[in-house]
Amino acid sequence: MALLKNQSMAASLRSHLEEQAVNGYGWVVYDTDNPIDTQYDLLCFKDQFEAEDDAKEYQQMFNWHEAVPIGDLIYQLKELEKDQLGRPLSENELNQPNSTLEINNDNMDGKVNRAKQLWENWERQEKQIESLAGISSDRNSLAYKYDFLSKGLSRLSVNPTEDEKLFMQAIKTVTAKLQKQLYPNPLLRMLHRLKVFIVDKPAHLELFNRNKNENLQMLNGQLKSAGLQHFVDNMQNKLDYESPVIELKSLSALNNNNKIEVNVNLEKSKLGTYGFNGYDVALTNENGERTKFTFTAESKITLTEAVNLLQGRPVFKSYENADGSHSQRWIQLDRQQENGSKPELLVYPPYYNFDLKKVLLDNATQLEFYTVANDSIRKGLEAGNRVELQINGNGRYSVTADPSSGKIEFFDAERKPLSITSLKKIIHPVKQHKNKETSIIQQKEVQQDNQMRIIR
Repeated sequence: MALLKNQSMAASLRSHLEEQAVNGYGWVVYDTDNPIDTQYDLLCFKDQFEAEDDAKEYQQMFNWHEAVPIGDLIYQLKELEKDQLGRPLSENELNQPNSTLEINNDNMDGKVNRAKQLWENWERQEKQIESLAGISSDRNSLAYKYDFLSKGLSRLSVNPTEDEKLFMQAIKTVTAKLQKQLYPNPLLRMLHRLKVFIVDKPAHLELFNRNKNENLQMLNGQLKSAGLQHFVDNMQNKLDYESPVIELKSLSALNNNNKIEVNVNLEKSKLGTYGFNGYDVALTNENGERTKFTFTAESKITLTEAVNLLQGRPVFKSYENADGSHSQRWIQLDRQQENGSKPELLVYPPYYNFDLKKVLLDNATQLEFYTVANDSIRKGLEAGNRVELQINGNGRYSVTADPSSGKIEFFDAERKPLSITSLKKIIHPVKQHKNKETSIIQQKEVQQDNQMRIIR
C-alpha cells in the first residue's frame, strides 16, 4: 500500500474507514505510487465490481491504482500504527525531498537489502556533488535525484523481498515529492507518469538486463581463468547490483589438512558493472598458523598457484615485458617478514641465474639416477608443486624447487630435509639388489599437495 505521511495519520485514516465500513462501504481504491495525504486520497465503494472498474480505468493508463477490501486496508493501517519502518517518518522528512532517511537494515539472514543500499548509493552521490558544486536545490539537481532513485526503484521492482518492499515505499515517498516539485501541473504530471510507465521503465530494464548478462559472462571468464570456477555456478544469485562492492567467500580443505579461505573482490564501476579486482587467500596449516595474501587480477596468478606460494613454494610464470615481449620469471612469497609485517611477493628478474633444467640434471648425475631430470618433474616444480617420488620398496619422498638458493630440495615421507648423500644411499641399494631390475622413481600426481575440496 502507499506510504502514509506519519503514524498518527494511520490512526486517523483507520478511524475514517471504520466509519465508512459501518455505513456499508466494503471496498477502497487508492494510488499505490503516491503517499496518502488525507482521507480524500481514498475512494470508497459499496460494490466490489464498481471499485474494480474504477481502479482498472486508471490501470489502463498508469497501473498505479488498486482496489482492496476495506477490512484489509484497516488491518494494514493498524499494523502501520504499531511499527512503520521501525520508526515514524517526520513531517519535515516527507516535505523536504533532499532530506536523508536513516533506514536500518540489518537482515537476520545476512542478505543485502537492495532498497537500503540504493538510498546509501544516493547519499554517496549527493556528497560528491556537494563537494564539487555545493548544496543545490535547483531543478537540475532535483531532476538528477529523481532520475537516480526512480531508475533504482525500477530495478528493485523485480522480485523484491518483504523487507525491501517496506524501504521501497519510503523511497517512493521521496520520489513522489520530487515529482510534484518537478511537475506541479497535474496534467503534465499525468503525462510524465504515462511516459515513465510505457517508455522509460521498460527501456531502462531492458538495458539493465542486457548489461547484467554481459557483465556475468565477463566475470565468469575471469574467474575461470583465475581457477575460481567454484564461484561461477551461483554467480547470478550472489551478485547484488545496488552494492558498490561484492565479496564472494569460500572455504576449502587440502589433502594435507590445510585449510584455504578465499575472498573474491568485485567492485562496481561508474558504468554500473562489476569488475574482478583480485582475491584474498588465507592458508591455515595443520599447526593453526595462518598466512594471508591479496593477489590482484593483474598478477594473473591462479588459485592453485596462490596456494603453492602460500605454502612457501615458488612458481615459474610468464610475464609481459615493457616492450610487449614475454619472458618467464620465478615468483615467490616472502613470508619471513620482520615485526609482523605482511608478506611480500618477490618477482625475480628474467635474467636471474636459476636454470631448473640444469639443476635437475646436475642432481640426477650426482644421484646416478637420471629420471630425476624427467620433464614431468620439472613441469611440476615450475607449477609450484611439491612433487612426490616413490622409490620402489623404500617409501615415498618429495622434491621442491628453491630459486633463492639456486637448488632443489629433497624430503622424506615426514617432509624432513634429505641430503643428496642420504638419498643416494637409499637409491643404490635398491638398484644393486639381486634379481631386481633398476628401480624407477615415479612422480605421483603433479598437484597432489593442492587437491582441494570445497566446503559448501
